[in-house]
Amino acid sequence: MLKVIIADDERIQREGIAKHVDWQAYGMQIVGLAKDGVHALELIEKNGVDLLITDIKMPKMHGLELAERAQQLNPQVKILIISGYNDFEYARAAIELKAYAFLLKPILFDKLMQELDKIQSLFLKEQHRQHTLASLKEQIQESKPLLAEKLFQHILHGFLRDEEMIHNRMCTLSLPLPENGYDTLLLQIDAPLDSPEMDAKKQLTYLQFLDQLARFAAIEQQGQAFQTKENEFAIVLYASEPDGHSPVPDVIREVRENLLLPYNEMLTISISNRKARLSQLHEAYKECEAASRQKFYLGKGKDIYYLDSMTEQAFSANSDVFYEQLIQAVEIGNVNQVEQTIEEICKEFTQMSSGYKPFIKAFCFRTMSDLIRIIHESNEKIESVFGEEHRLWDRIYSFDTLPEIHEWLKETAVSACRHLHAKRTRKNTTIIETIIQNLETRYHEPITIDELAKRIHLTPNYISNIFKEYVGESIIDYLTKVRMKHAIRLLTDESVRIYEVAEQTGYNSTSYFSVVFKNMYGISPKEYRDQSLKS
Repeated sequence: MLKVIIADDERIQREGIAKHVDWQAYGMQIVGLAKDGVHALELIEKNGVDLLITDIKMPKMHGLELAERAQQLNPQVKILIISGYNDFEYARAAIELKAYAFLLKPILFDKLMQELDKIQSLFLKEQHRQHTLASLKEQIQESKPLLAEKLFQHILHGFLRDEEMIHNRMCTLSLPLPENGYDTLLLQIDAPLDSPEMDAKKQLTYLQFLDQLARFAAIEQQGQAFQTKENEFAIVLYASEPDGHSPVPDVIREVRENLLLPYNEMLTISISNRKARLSQLHEAYKECEAASRQKFYLGKGKDIYYLDSMTEQAFSANSDVFYEQLIQAVEIGNVNQVEQTIEEICKEFTQMSSGYKPFIKAFCFRTMSDLIRIIHESNEKIESVFGEEHRLWDRIYSFDTLPEIHEWLKETAVSACRHLHAKRTRKNTTIIETIIQNLETRYHEPITIDELAKRIHLTPNYISNIFKEYVGESIIDYLTKVRMKHAIRLLTDESVRIYEVAEQTGYNSTSYFSVVFKNMYGISPKEYRDQSLKS
């Protein structure tokens, strides 16, 4: 029930209001009647108040001061001012206090009850809003671990790089910020060859593993642990003080001593350089991935620091970006981008000593594997791209110089790219020819791009883009030219009326047809006909 206090120095007035209103019907109850402002304030402090009905002119403390004091105690209190003075200054003061209503004496009970109806409705809306907000906060609290994991995954994979936005989302989830920087650990579970495929037991073990990691991140240091791939996990470990003792070795020791994995699986842990901003988490992840690739040479189950592995790896973490660009360029058939990216990669190679030779060859094997994957995914055969007598893998083993590797990269990647580009070009040429045939034969019909796309089983955006790219103008512009070409032919026949010309060229409106015609030729259809008949 909402608590109501009535303050008025006239006994008949305050008791009359209390007696002649069915307060229970409004979900309210009278918790106090006061003859002056001081008494009313004591009742408010003792009982609390949701609705204060107060006269302005009272002894000891006037109603406006009482209303202001009541609002200090309860900012949500509703104030209903009553007064026997029809005075603008009082009304203005009531407005400044954000009083809900201002009623003049003698009070009309119909008017009072109208105001109480409004106040009750307002309270109900506020209660509903508060319940909704409380429910939302409860849902967020329950989902906080999952939301935090999703947030860090988005930052880790580079989908979210704006530092201010990251901070705002962290604050929304009440997550601590790494004031002194953080270290990133990437934990990869290396399954032996005889390990079974992912089953329910293994999946449960991985979930328990992740739960333990999360507790390590929370107990050892502020931070976050989450799964990145099926058999890969990350720990973002906050530093306790700037340039202080790194907690990484202690956490690694705890992980290795206390976390058990099924089927004799091993755990490779790679560690990035310390980062200052969360927007650098994607870079830290790339450093961990670069370090983890050294297990090919060092063996499984090792701790590999990116800083230590830099003298042993084929590229810096940023060079992985070049590799991704190369593969993406091949996939979309961008020959120029492939050639430019190969030049960037080979510049990286030239800055390395001869001791990098095994790592450069490993890069070549990785490239060849991805090229074969792309070719297979395009439903092509390796022989159709590289010829029947290709010796792709053998050539990699025989490389002795960087120029040989440079030449091989250009030859293989560009060949694959050009083949895929040619295949897409042939496919797109067929699509363009089909579109043009439809436009040339069905120009008199109400053709739309959506309808045209459905007819040839492609999306509207796709056919619009490739048509513009290959033809040099939009589908609508091309269709307009076709229609105008046939309109000129029909206009030379005097027996065909102009409205019939419009209909036979796909226009339902003769006036619109005339506008299009004039925009293209500078004269109206009638003027064109008149000129053609004179000549």
